[in-house]
Amino acid sequence: MVFFRVLSLLPLSVLHGISDFVFFLIYYVARYRKKVVLDNLRQAFPEKTETERRKIARSFYRNLTDLMVETLKALTMPEEEMRRRVKLKNYDILEKHIRNGKVVFVMLGHQINWEWVSHIIRLQGIPVDVIYKPLSNDFFERFMLAIRSRFGIHPVSMYTIFRDMVSRRNEARVIGTLADQAPHHPDSAYWTTFFHQETDFFNGTEKMARKFQTPLLLGRIRKVRRGYYEFELSPVAEPPYAGIPVGELTERYVRWLEDTLREQPDTWLWSHKRWKHKREEFPTPELA
Repeated sequence: MVFFRVLSLLPLSVLHGISDFVFFLIYYVARYRKKVVLDNLRQAFPEKTETERRKIARSFYRNLTDLMVETLKALTMPEEEMRRRVKLKNYDILEKHIRNGKVVFVMLGHQINWEWVSHIIRLQGIPVDVIYKPLSNDFFERFMLAIRSRFGIHPVSMYTIFRDMVSRRNEARVIGTLADQAPHHPDSAYWTTFFHQETDFFNGTEKMARKFQTPLLLGRIRKVRRGYYEFELSPVAEPPYAGIPVGELTERYVRWLEDTLREQPDTWLWSHKRWKHKREEFPTPELA
């Protein structure tokens, strides 16, 4: 941990130089998951040429290695530098709910750089929880928790979030969730068409929003230039949800996510197998 902390003290320009070297290794030498990335892009963008898809893939790998060093930098990045590098748009939407004593879910995707956005919200003086998936490696679990708890952020395991919501349901705060993660149980997922394909989506955020009657916001990350981002908030819906069909809240998120990724496709985590499950293999679940 000490080594990584010292490394994170390097200027971001130096860390980006390290990123360039790592990019060369994983893209040209190791060819890390290159087939998975290109297969995903072919399925998502059949209208693009192979040259265009390979250009997106190359840019994705550059963003991926930047994400690695920028996540490391978050371990020691000063508050003023974080404010300078991440601009928050439509903050008043969020502030209104917090001022009224609400718990608010902010749904994000695995866009570069998702690790910084919880920090910039917390620096506005708003309590922030982040839902995370615990890692099997103890060292990296402690390392990531050190990053995710900076500035007073409260990380909550995805396995204990429901219990945490019950015990703190009247505590105004933001809860950030990466809602595009692949569900562990496709048989209870929300299925919809995403980039021309039947796709299973994690629906736990909608379940909790309905259970606890919490407002839902979307958080779009735009890469402005290297090391600089814009985080824009927009509403999904507010309770009561009785008049909104079950699954509609997740559907709105999916449509927004697809539009977001068409704008900057190289910012998404394409190295995961996004379409490994087939809908016909699983029965249609009840979300409620």
